[in-house]
Amino acid sequence: MQSSLSKKDIDILEEKGLWEAHSYLHRIIKRLLRKKFPVEIRYIKEAHRIIFTVARQPGIGGKYRKDNSQDLRRIDGTPLKMTDWKNIPNEIAELDYELREATRNIKPPKTEKEYKKIVFVAAKLSHRLASIHPFRNGNGRASRLLIDAILMRAGLPSIAVKKEKPQYLRAMRQTDDGNYSSLENIIIDGLEEHKRKNYVIALRKKLEYFKAKRRRR
Repeated sequence: MQSSLSKKDIDILEEKGLWEAHSYLHRIIKRLLRKKFPVEIRYIKEAHRIIFTVARQPGIGGKYRKDNSQDLRRIDGTPLKMTDWKNIPNEIAELDYELREATRNIKPPKTEKEYKKIVFVAAKLSHRLASIHPFRNGNGRASRLLIDAILMRAGLPSIAVKKEKPQYLRAMRQTDDGNYSSLENIIIDGLEEHKRKNYVIALRKKLEYFKAKRRRR
């Protein structure tokens, strides 16, 4: 089925799948918030399955890779190290434990210190998932979905990483060396953008209310 589709068709289907994956995560996180349960990696795996099932690539969705055949490069051209495929289950299990521990008692931040800690956890664990590189395709999307899941579980909004791809890849390259600051800044920018949009929407509604009130006089 996939071979009959053009690249443009596949891109459109993957975008649709990503939207459905986001919707799925929103529903799951609402339930986790209500029951005070932690985030688990299985939710990200299911979101990944949704993306590629919608994109008519069921052989990829939610399935771990079975070889090391991909030759991937960082933005600077150096080889991207990833987990040997035989070690993926163990590495994912360790990540899942850390994720559940980090989000078990997570609460909406009341101080700048708490806010920054949540952002750091999101940056660190999403980079860890990307470094394991468990799937044949869509690892970047899975890692960004993990950012959203952690933020939402902490009562913060989900974000769309809108930085230009080279800027995002440079941030990921820095995290390879243990420097999370650029990725943290990208997350903070996304949260601030969400706040600005909400302010504009609220202001617009307020103006429309006063205009309607004047017309009724």
